[in-house]
Amino acid sequence: MIRSRSVFEKPFMNRLLKLALLSLATSPMLVQAVAPSRAAASLADPSARLTYRSGEVIVKYRAGMKAQSQSTASDMLRAAQGQRAEARYFDGRFERLKLASVVDVPGALKMLAADPAVEYAEPNFLRRPMAAIPNDPLFSRQWGLQNTGQANFVDGGPAGIAGADMNLVEAWDSLGAGIADRTGRGNVTIAIIDDGFETSHPDLIDNLVNGYDFADNDSDPSPTSADESHGTAVAGAAAARGNNGIGVAGAAWNEKIMPLRFGYDVASELQALDFARNNGARIVNASFGGPSYSLAERDAISALNTAGILFVTSAGNQDSNIDISGASYPANYQLPNVLTVAATNRQDGIASFSNYGSTTVPVAAPGLQIVTTTLGGGYTTGGINGTSFSSPYVAGVAALIRDYYPSATVAEVKARLIESGQVGLDPSNPVNLRTAAGRIDARQALNLQPRPSLVIRPAQASSYTLAYDTSNVDVPVLVPATVEDGANGNGGLDPGETTTLRVTVENLWLAATNVRATLTASGAGVVVNSGTASLGALGSGVIQPVDFQVRVPATVDGHQYVQFALAITADGNYTATRRFIMEIGKLSLGTTASQSFAPGLYDEFHTWSFDVTRLPAGSNRLVVQSTAVNDVDIFVRYGEPAQYNVDLDADVPTTEGDPEPFYFVNVPEAQRGDAADNGDETISIDTPRLGTYYVTVVNFDRTQGASYPLRAALENTPPPPGSGGGGGGAVPPALLAMLLSAALLRRRKAD
Repeated sequence: MIRSRSVFEKPFMNRLLKLALLSLATSPMLVQAVAPSRAAASLADPSARLTYRSGEVIVKYRAGMKAQSQSTASDMLRAAQGQRAEARYFDGRFERLKLASVVDVPGALKMLAADPAVEYAEPNFLRRPMAAIPNDPLFSRQWGLQNTGQANFVDGGPAGIAGADMNLVEAWDSLGAGIADRTGRGNVTIAIIDDGFETSHPDLIDNLVNGYDFADNDSDPSPTSADESHGTAVAGAAAARGNNGIGVAGAAWNEKIMPLRFGYDVASELQALDFARNNGARIVNASFGGPSYSLAERDAISALNTAGILFVTSAGNQDSNIDISGASYPANYQLPNVLTVAATNRQDGIASFSNYGSTTVPVAAPGLQIVTTTLGGGYTTGGINGTSFSSPYVAGVAALIRDYYPSATVAEVKARLIESGQVGLDPSNPVNLRTAAGRIDARQALNLQPRPSLVIRPAQASSYTLAYDTSNVDVPVLVPATVEDGANGNGGLDPGETTTLRVTVENLWLAATNVRATLTASGAGVVVNSGTASLGALGSGVIQPVDFQVRVPATVDGHQYVQFALAITADGNYTATRRFIMEIGKLSLGTTASQSFAPGLYDEFHTWSFDVTRLPAGSNRLVVQSTAVNDVDIFVRYGEPAQYNVDLDADVPTTEGDPEPFYFVNVPEAQRGDAADNGDETISIDTPRLGTYYVTVVNFDRTQGASYPLRAALENTPPPPGSGGGGGGAVPPALLAMLLSAALLRRRKAD
């Protein structure tokens, strides 16, 4: 199979720093807000690339409080140092505060934390679009709308498989009479938040309604440069005018597009979301993302749910399972109105670049070699790739549902899309193993009679507190299922254990009665001992856990995946099979494990665990090491796997604005190896703690079938010069903080 490579998977000129782990606990701003002594040196580095806008913070005030009169800290800042509130939205609850040059973001957050009127304050995090822009014309080339087995746009690439599409031709023709009578009546507005829109494009102009530019604060959301073609392409996928004799067709020919240009940060995103909420949008498309969890972004999207607005977003393009520990926001927010979309290819498999997750990512849609609108009144000619285009395809279908079912709630629209899911036409690459339901079928979504919609809800295994959080809100660490007990109590599946696996089921739509579930396992010899479990009746919106007894053979060796399938039935002939993946990778202290990545796709990240149960006399250092031939990278965290956001096979740029690898860890105390090009990776931890450590090994350059050795051992070795105690790494803390902050200047397109 020819893999479509994003521009962010291509090597760049200099490999100055191949990967940078952006830890919320160790980035300069965030560490100083919690532990000033560890980050002081890195704050002095003016070239450090930040995950947020300098000189700005976002404040959310408590209910009933007014930013103008009751914000003690804000008043102090403004009066003493000339600060000002540049924007307020969501009825004054949110405020973007502009800081004077004498106050940095960490200092402002500290002051605001002491204000009783402030619910929380956080940096103005950056966001990035989810696509790279290539190009092509006309409906016959739009395989995602009608796949007839068209030839690949790349010489030697595999042709499509007929029928591996969204079944839109059949959806548009409600009577099967060859008449397109269900293409939208113009009653639903899709707000698209992106980089700019060619409002004069002949295939878009008739469907556009008034939008706004929140990057430049004016009423014209047009692009400001030739680089800003992403929004125009996204808009065409959702709702380019169909059957007008030119160009391409969108998923919804006649529904409305609200173009909202933003500055790829959370503050301008909040303004765009508020505008959409107040100006009639019923669907929001967000083809962007980034690794930072933002309380403000989450709360604003939740406010859209209260207003009955569906939020459709791209899963991201890091080839990562975001069920396990990938970090991609807003895709990872577990909110009722968030619908995350993966990308499929011409053969109905998950595209090589696409993030996935069978409990976090409900659906998929075509996202490879997409033909859509572009600047200059033109059309992409070679196709463009990314979950950026899967998302608006689904948003367009969602608009058709809302138009033809005007009373449909957010939950019903989401359920219709999930229940329409197809398992994929290629049995060797089943899309439904990596999404909750598979690739959407627009005809099925529109024709479904009301029914239950039973899905696996990601479980919260543990949580951590954001380093900048002023309200002590815990951020959930989500997993497909939780291990409730075990021989060593580390919460993982380990060889030789018989344990309880807890799966959480949610009903999204019509009430279900006599719900029964049977769990089966495939891989590593894992056996589910318990039989079918009864969940009884599940009303709409009800969430209920169900436990199964699982046995892991003692003979399991190395890193392996276990594929679980939960077969669900309910009265009325309802059946569904939901799948999820868990990892087994037990490492014994003092021994070396040898492992290979599987050839092909979807096996670029391996997570192992090992237990430190005692510290032998004289042991004062834990060393984790891999000495692979190819470019393998490692990072370690105590207590739970680190979260990551990685663009594989991408070098750190030499000039500002180039794509970056986005090596990111979203929880405290994660450490990375030395990022050597040859796979020599070492992490040293002084005075290790008793408990479980996790090691994630990354096949960074995607060498097919690459092998690596992995070893963890306790040593009696003096720490290297400059290393910190209590879990510090081999890199001096100040330098590490600088390196970790260097990977993100702005959120960007990822395909």
